[in-house]
Amino acid sequence: MDTRLYLQRIEVAEPVQQTLEGLTLLQKRHVTRVPFENLDILRGIPIALRTGDLFDKLVNQRRGGVCYELNGLFCELLRRIGFETHMIAATVYRGESQWGTEGSHATNLVRLEGRLYLVDVGFGGNSPRRPVPITGEEIQDADGFYRIRAYPELRNGYILEKKEERDWTILYRFDLEPKQLEDFAEVCNETQYAPESPFNKVYFLMKVTEAGRMTLFDHSLTVVDGPTKAKETIEAGRIDDILERFLAP
Repeated sequence: MDTRLYLQRIEVAEPVQQTLEGLTLLQKRHVTRVPFENLDILRGIPIALRTGDLFDKLVNQRRGGVCYELNGLFCELLRRIGFETHMIAATVYRGESQWGTEGSHATNLVRLEGRLYLVDVGFGGNSPRRPVPITGEEIQDADGFYRIRAYPELRNGYILEKKEERDWTILYRFDLEPKQLEDFAEVCNETQYAPESPFNKVYFLMKVTEAGRMTLFDHSLTVVDGPTKAKETIEAGRIDDILERFLAP
């Protein structure tokens, strides 16, 4: 993997310092330049969880991907820069006390200056722009606050939450067990091929912006820009233009 080209892709100048500031810069540039998108799944193109293939797609082709691709390649970038990091599995909260498939979300932990941080660049529009410490500290972001609190029902378990207005919303739960990218092969295949997977049926494109986020779900486009939220239905003839907006730098 060519680290220099990867950094050019996310518009980060070398050298990158192994500090919280350096880590924050990498995360913010990544989520605002590399979208979450399921276009290959919809087109029947298999996801290859190999560093070379991921690098070609995300960097050379300037594409996005799903969590296994985005956080998998980003974890390798962090390692090569010199950060102490490993992947972990998370379980997404669906609301009303319902959870998604166990361990089906891939994300990253970074140990820096004696503290552990959740660093997620693959959770679509709700991807934080900044590392979130597991200490419970509230981290202010452009479109709300994030925090991590203990989850006693799970051994060494934690919950990531986001607050956009008054209330905290659970995003997912996770533990600290280190994972390798290949450990997600089974759930990645389920995401691509399982009849119950929503990702092989409609458009899922999400991109964090400087002041909000863009989300295309099926043919419904939602754009959040600061306090402003706009929603519209995209006709079939306009969909290619919308896809270009997500893939543009």
